[in-house]
Amino acid sequence: MTLRSYAATDKRSKTGADNLFKDIVQMSYLIIITDITLFLFLLFNSTLSVKRRSKFLLCTLLSFVMVICNIIVYSLNDAGGHILLMKIVSAISFSISGTVTLPFIFVTDVLKKQTRRIIESLALFNVVLCITSIFNGCVFRFDSDGNRILGPLAPVPYIFSFIYITVLLTTAIIKFRLGFKHESVFILTLTVGIVMAVIMNAVFHYKFLISGMASLSCTFYYMFYTSETLSRDALTDAFNRHSFYNDIKNMSKKQMYVISIDLNGLKPINDTYGHDAGDKAILAVAESAGEILPVRCRFYRMGGDEFEVLFPNSTYTEVELTVQKLKEDVHKKGYSIAAGFCEFKKGMRLDDVLREVDAIMYEDKAQMKAAS
Repeated sequence: MTLRSYAATDKRSKTGADNLFKDIVQMSYLIIITDITLFLFLLFNSTLSVKRRSKFLLCTLLSFVMVICNIIVYSLNDAGGHILLMKIVSAISFSISGTVTLPFIFVTDVLKKQTRRIIESLALFNVVLCITSIFNGCVFRFDSDGNRILGPLAPVPYIFSFIYITVLLTTAIIKFRLGFKHESVFILTLTVGIVMAVIMNAVFHYKFLISGMASLSCTFYYMFYTSETLSRDALTDAFNRHSFYNDIKNMSKKQMYVISIDLNGLKPINDTYGHDAGDKAILAVAESAGEILPVRCRFYRMGGDEFEVLFPNSTYTEVELTVQKLKEDVHKKGYSIAAGFCEFKKGMRLDDVLREVDAIMYEDKAQMKAAS
């Protein structure tokens, strides 16, 4: 080969490397910047609870890891010399490509604890399966030329991803049935976007679409949820009075019970131990409500020590049992509450229902005071 031929080959090699670098930057730059910016927002945002922020942070982390994996795969033109690296990257990709939807599912807060645990168990099983595939090739393996070959258990991660997407669609339907149509449409739109990204990646081999959609979905859902914090109480993260009256209008065509709750003895607690102790008592009620109330309920702080609950699609017995469990749980935390509830049927006037519920609640408070 002549000196000119070597120079031409070197030039083509340099041009190819430059084009590869440009492709990677064009496909990944916006995703990476979006993830970093969202991470900073989540880090400094004090309007969301730690639990909710952790879910969004998890989604951001998964998106970032996915795009790094895409960059590594796209950069290795000749995978033959990087078999081990490709196995590791494939294990990570197969592990998280479906689980990126899980934070969205958990943020919706409509799934029962048992369902969440089942989904988490599936995700953990998928991670273990993909890691073991590095050694036994059960999900994927690579030939001597670096070509990836799917193993006998390769459908498992795809089946789990289908389950996650189905659950996400189910949460959208539940939200719609409970009267939260805007959030339902929002979740449905994100789900369709994720499904389209998966199809285009699998069928047309488009790169960076799934990680990009994960990043955008997390960002837009965060924006939506942050705007929803305007309807929440800053101390307890319960919905506020404004949300209560909006929601009860939207849900008034449904059968439901209205529960009125009042924390006993807040003024003596504030006067004796200070307002920090009073806030702790209020938080105890909110924590018990989060632990005891079914996921279809909506919990509101109306102000001070007053709370309301909207309990749709329920029976008198179920509501009575739930209120009793709530009282017992608050009592375990060292406090007590009075409660009253009444059925709100279609056609009833809201003022009449609230007046009756308050009367029952104050009667309960009087009975508790007389018994003490």
